[in-house]
Order: sequence, then C-alpha cells, then structure tokens
Amino acid sequence: MNAVFKAGTGLLAVLAGAMACQEARAEPPPEASSNTVLGPNAMLADGALALMNGQWEKGIQLTLMGLSGTASNEDRAAGYANLCAGYVAIKKYERALENCDQSLALMTRNWRAWQNRAAANLALGRIDDSMRDLQQGLAINPDSQELQKTLAIARGRERLQQEQLDNLLES
Repeated sequence: MNAVFKAGTGLLAVLAGAMACQEARAEPPPEASSNTVLGPNAMLADGALALMNGQWEKGIQLTLMGLSGTASNEDRAAGYANLCAGYVAIKKYERALENCDQSLALMTRNWRAWQNRAAANLALGRIDDSMRDLQQGLAINPDSQELQKTLAIARGRERLQQEQLDNLLES
C-alpha cells in the first residue's frame, strides 16, 4: 500500500508541474481559463518555462520576481497557479495551497489552479477537499485529461482509505 501511495504522490507532482505551464487548448470553454504566463512579463514567462522544464526552484524564484512587478490580474492568477504547481512538485504543499488560493481569489475559472490545489490537498491526505477541487475544475473543463488522471488517483486513495478503515473495524 505504501508503494501505491508513493507512486500516486509522484504522479501528482508530475501532473502539477505539467499543469503549471501547458499552453491553453485551441478552443477553451467560454470564460474558462487555463492560462499560464508566456506573455509580456519576462520574469513570469521565464518562470513558466523553467517550471515546464522541471526546474522547480528556478521557476518558483523567477515567478516570485515576476509577481513583484506589474502584471495584469490574469497574469497574476496564472503566476500564482504556476507557483502552486511548483510548490507541489517540491512537496511544499501548504505553500502550494496558499498560492492556489491567491490564484483562485483573482480568477475562479482557471481549471489549472483547481487541478493544482487538488494535487496539494491529495498529497496532504485531504481526499474530500481534493475531490471538491476536482469537481470545480471539471465543471470548467470536463474534457481535461489531467483532471481525470488526478480524479482517478483520488478515487484510488479513497478506496484505500476505506479498505484500511474496514480492516481496522474488523480487527
């Protein structure tokens, strides 16, 4: 069971990192956002690229520098979502949640922020919170493969938790 948990946590980190920076779909749902920062704010753009390449610490530092400068609310929301993914990847889950919350306070329709938040909550063992985050993300982008993968991991964790509870009650 420990191996399953570790494998799931590793996959979550990879998914969150991928979520940080993938380009938006060609035709996103109306008012939905999957923005990442690859535009005018050079630090935010460089941070997004570093995260895309798995350079978590560098991506986090560049994104933090970019957020300290002038940025639109949309870019700020994407930057915070990117930070959330970066912190999930380096297993700083509480910091990840703080940044996801900041992103969602600016833009609730960014399914990637919900995805990253779900990954952080799941890594912390907060399965119910993760499931709620996934529901929010899927309401925005029901076709997201990333959300579906995280949902499958969350359901697996939920089953494992139930089995452990059943075993405890049987003892």
